Amino acid sequence: MGGPGGWTRIEMECGSGGADALEEGLAAAGALAVSLEEAGGGPRFESWPPDGRLWEKVRVCGLFPRETDVLDRVAPHVPPGALKEARVTDVPDTDWVRAGRERLRPMRFGRRLWVSPTWAELPPEARSGAVVRLDPGLAFGSGSHPTTRLCLQRLADVDLSGRFVVDYGCGSGILGIAALRLGAKRCVAVDVDPRALETARANAVRNRVAERFVAVCPDEAAAASAHAGRPASDLLAANVLAEPLAALAGTFKDLVAPGGELMLAGILESQAAGLADACRPWFRLGTVAEEEGWVLLAGSRIRRVSGPGGRE
Repeated sequence: MGGPGGWTRIEMECGSGGADALEEGLAAAGALAVSLEEAGGGPRFESWPPDGRLWEKVRVCGLFPRETDVLDRVAPHVPPGALKEARVTDVPDTDWVRAGRERLRPMRFGRRLWVSPTWAELPPEARSGAVVRLDPGLAFGSGSHPTTRLCLQRLADVDLSGRFVVDYGCGSGILGIAALRLGAKRCVAVDVDPRALETARANAVRNRVAERFVAVCPDEAAAASAHAGRPASDLLAANVLAEPLAALAGTFKDLVAPGGELMLAGILESQAAGLADACRPWFRLGTVAEEEGWVLLAGSRIRRVSGPGGRE
């Protein structure tokens, strides 16, 4: 509970490089909660690597009991000058859990895919569909960001029956779990963050697909997805950022079977052509959907025929 009548909130803005110091300073000053928000009006990115910053300009916010003299309490713990343009406001006492839950509703993708918080009641039309139950948490991926929505819509529109899927940069595991709920046979989820892998495994258990879902670090991805010495995945989905996606193009080639599909998100419209070029030695990609300035690239792994017997 807060102080008498509610809480006091302090907000400070900085470049992405200064956010860590402010976040740590507020925590050291005894903030009951610390949050980071986008402050510059620019696009919101998924963090890659996981400890990267989401935005170019960041608003760091701390919540204190109402009786706290916030500026005096915070000053010794943040860099000099940080409080120069700080904003302090009173916040009424609120049931934050209930307020947050009321904002999160089941979301529909295509004709039959639904993503819903565990506490939400599904509409009648969802009962015959493929449902993913997922609560917001530390790992990226709840279905609310345009890049995730683009991926989920694509998965809902293609036939995944019996297919082997790789969810690269899996975060919460939402894409791989959705693919399994839509009929995929097996999913290998890959992430560099051990916390994301733990979250993805827990979400797979929650959605009753754990026996077909394996979560691994990148070094284990090839072995986990291979069959008979060749890449077995029919579809690889990666919702990261353009720069790491370009660097991973050769890795994706090793994880997708010839003729299989590559689906890339986390890409601004201005970055699409460059990323498609980076993947061109192995994939033919094109823009298949866009939303709020973000695009989804998708296409197939090139089949190459060489040597006796026509094998790659």
